[in-house]
Amino acid sequence: MSAVIIVGASHAGVQAAASLRQKGWQEGIVLLSAEGDYPYHRPPLSKAYIAGEKDEEQLLLRAPDFYRDQEIDLRLNEPALSIDPHARQVVTGSGRLDYGKLILATGSKARTLPLPGAEARGIHTLRSIADARHLRSSMQDAENIVIIGGGFIGLEFASTAVKQGKSVVVLEAQERLLTRALPERLSAFIGSYHTTKGAMFRYGALPERYITTDDGRVSCVQLDDGTTLPADLVLVGVGGIADMALIEPLELKTIAGGIEVDAHGLTSTPDIYALGDVAAFHNAYSNGAMRLESVQNAVDQAKSAAEHIAGGNAPLGAVPWFWTDQYDLKVQMAGLPRPGTTELLRGDPESGAFSILQMEGDRLVAAYSVNRAADHMASRKLIAAGQSIDQRMAADIDTPLMKAVAVAAVS
Repeated sequence: MSAVIIVGASHAGVQAAASLRQKGWQEGIVLLSAEGDYPYHRPPLSKAYIAGEKDEEQLLLRAPDFYRDQEIDLRLNEPALSIDPHARQVVTGSGRLDYGKLILATGSKARTLPLPGAEARGIHTLRSIADARHLRSSMQDAENIVIIGGGFIGLEFASTAVKQGKSVVVLEAQERLLTRALPERLSAFIGSYHTTKGAMFRYGALPERYITTDDGRVSCVQLDDGTTLPADLVLVGVGGIADMALIEPLELKTIAGGIEVDAHGLTSTPDIYALGDVAAFHNAYSNGAMRLESVQNAVDQAKSAAEHIAGGNAPLGAVPWFWTDQYDLKVQMAGLPRPGTTELLRGDPESGAFSILQMEGDRLVAAYSVNRAADHMASRKLIAAGQSIDQRMAADIDTPLMKAVAVAAVS
């Protein structure tokens, strides 16, 4: 049997390789990486790495010896250039590689803004460790930072920059932060918390162009209302798009901006799988197909695909969950929001530790916890079980959330 070739040494790609070996896969595994660095954790890039709290060795997904010991042929600086599905080959700069199974784990690319002056020095995106190195170096001499986009990357970087004493302005095109990801009450809390720390926000703000110095460095961001904001460093954090550059000749079905896959990560073409940010699927906890850009989803999909390739059957069914660290806040999310839910507040936001539970009748469908790790873990279990809960008990911050199930079950 030919090798499994994994295109992309992302969280999903590395986990797929590791899980294949754990499931007893004895054939070859080739892991192609477009980057020259050993595969690394991405979430700390906007926080601990930029802040200097973690070095690059601490970011590694696996120690370098792991790939040798597990006989995983990790090829750094060797991106896939094209894929020939008829010959069942992946073309790289060093030749053609035959595959028996192909895994696409190419991730996503940072969106850019094609504004006048966008080529100026001092304008950054943050997706890779190379981006983070450049950004960390540029921060040393920066005083005025403008962040375009009030999403998770932008807010995490804002908290890091504020803690370093920088002047920070966040531009958000919507009227509140994280409109699609968080309930309004929580987004208001996060915005207010940032403000108390010194960050400034402009809502409904659209950048129109960058003003540069004579030597080609950004100096200001001009908004569509004519306002100019001083900026010697700009982070563009307006989301990501799936990296679909290789899939055209594969004629794979696509949906929701990604490659359509089933619960095993299998695409519309036999023996080709897609995982992580590039994959779109009908999640059991959503109302339709979607891409989920999260480490948890990438890892869970990779485990499911590896099981399937190795001859097992473990379809993806895990509750989606996410997290973000900003200042001393750990915000954890479980489930996916749905229209028509009611909200239950558990705790007092003024205390800095609370949860917002979204209910569909007496079932919990999504939960958002701030510095309440136990609530988060309980929520994941409750959502997965689909059990009814007693809302009065669930709202009582002094009652463990799991206890609400027992009360409901015997009432």
